[in-house]
Amino acid sequence: MGSSGSGKFTDYSGAKKTDGTGGSSGSDRCSQAFSAKLEEIEQCDFFSANNTVPAADTVLSIMLEGRIFATNGNGMKIGALPTSLNYLAGCLKEGKTYVGVVTESGLQPFAFITADFTPQ
Repeated sequence: MGSSGSGKFTDYSGAKKTDGTGGSSGSDRCSQAFSAKLEEIEQCDFFSANNTVPAADTVLSIMLEGRIFATNGNGMKIGALPTSLNYLAGCLKEGKTYVGVVTESGLQPFAFITADFTPQ
């Protein structure tokens, strides 16, 4: 399981490429709400410090730091967003912000977090 492409944000629709390929579907994905199952939870700050996951209804935001991460109110990374949402990097660079909430979390059979996000 994994991603294909060059590993650059220009692999995703909506990103401008210098070779004339790519583009958008006409809808503004930066203004759409989305849900995500977070990844790399056990490697993130929150899990390392607390050996658990945030509870449901925990308020989140997202940040770009090499990869796009969900963070809690203290700025601690709680999980990475899936690469299918990498188009959000361009949205963040344009100044768009997102607020989210943990909708489901747990430790069994492994650490998991699902969250809903809306643009601000």
